Amino acid sequence: MSDPLSRGCHPDSSQTKCPNRRSMNSKTNNSAEQTDFSSEAMDMTYSIDKGGLFIHLFRHFPGSPNPANIQMRAGILICVTYVPMLILAFLQGTAWNPSLKVSFIADIEEGVRFLLVAPLLIAAEPFIQPWLSEVAKHARERLIDKNAIVPFNKMVVDAKKLQDSSLIEILLLTGTFCWQWFEFHALADATTQTWRTITSTGEPSMALWWYAYFAKPLFRFLLLRWLWRYLIWSMFLCRLSRLNLNLVPTHPDRHGGLEFIAAGQTRFAALALALGLMAAAIVGNDIVYEGKQLVSYEYEILGIVALVQTIFLTPLLVFSGKLLNLKRTGLFEYGTLADEYAKAFHQRWIRNHGDHETLLGTSDIQSLADLDHSFEIVQQLKLCLIGKEIILTFAAATLIPFAPLLLSIYPFNELLNHLVKTFV
Repeated sequence: MSDPLSRGCHPDSSQTKCPNRRSMNSKTNNSAEQTDFSSEAMDMTYSIDKGGLFIHLFRHFPGSPNPANIQMRAGILICVTYVPMLILAFLQGTAWNPSLKVSFIADIEEGVRFLLVAPLLIAAEPFIQPWLSEVAKHARERLIDKNAIVPFNKMVVDAKKLQDSSLIEILLLTGTFCWQWFEFHALADATTQTWRTITSTGEPSMALWWYAYFAKPLFRFLLLRWLWRYLIWSMFLCRLSRLNLNLVPTHPDRHGGLEFIAAGQTRFAALALALGLMAAAIVGNDIVYEGKQLVSYEYEILGIVALVQTIFLTPLLVFSGKLLNLKRTGLFEYGTLADEYAKAFHQRWIRNHGDHETLLGTSDIQSLADLDHSFEIVQQLKLCLIGKEIILTFAAATLIPFAPLLLSIYPFNELLNHLVKTFV
């Protein structure tokens, strides 16, 4: 009986043939895969210097800086939102007024919203986008079956059209202003002891007018714009999971070669941090000005963590069906290969005593060990891209903003001692 491994069988030879690598410099004019899609369209990225109504307006505005200058964009955002409100509050005496329950400067929620979260939404672009581009590029070059290249290219182009749509941005901006208008008129008389109203007259302050009709709608637009982009990416992953993928059951990542998608998804932890900051700021205001305790928000905080996990991890579940089928097929194929090899090994070295050959120096033992390791990898193949690491990443990003609030429970020295005892 011949050695099954000596016939040149690759562990995946029973499933697919190994494709030849494409040359980066080759030109195929008759290729249907490249007829309708340019090389630029292959880059699945949420571009920071092109696409979208406001990026176009920003680029063509006389004297405007490069849209790719994140620091400049974040600085301009603060200058047109928080700074005008601060100036107006100073002019009307509500910026720092001990007679007010909440002065403008002491408002934790609004300070965090415009000085931390809004710039973070801008800074998240270069943090997240290159990774999404790399995920799409890696998928096209190494994951997609050659027969699925054209549908994949169409997916990329469709996603880019949606993310660069000026109409969508206009609708989002209109929606935020309408939302804010109804909210402002519904809550206009909610409080008279904060920077939002003039104490002597009870009228809304000028800072409130700027906040209600410009600053907060702009902030909500930035947040909804990111959520819209995330929805596009989630739909992209869903469509990707339906294509023919070259998955390998013996891939060392224990996910058939899909682990890179989960790695790219972790970059959205920047948005989880933004959501955590907003939630922590609201709780901080209640603790400082309403006298509430942090422990009374334990269920709300756990709910926020669960909501963030649901939002950012659910899209990874679309690949579970592929992984389940891959594991079933892999166990059958590698089980068959292992059965053939084990029988051949037993026949040669046990029953026939090696045909008077010496066992020392033969590659049969090593081949048997390699096959055993390959089958073990197939057995350990995970059916879900959601692992402990990614869960902890999003949980930490959401909970970190709540850490300063622990000072409302423990004095700083006592809290520091607890941390030292925990990590030392």
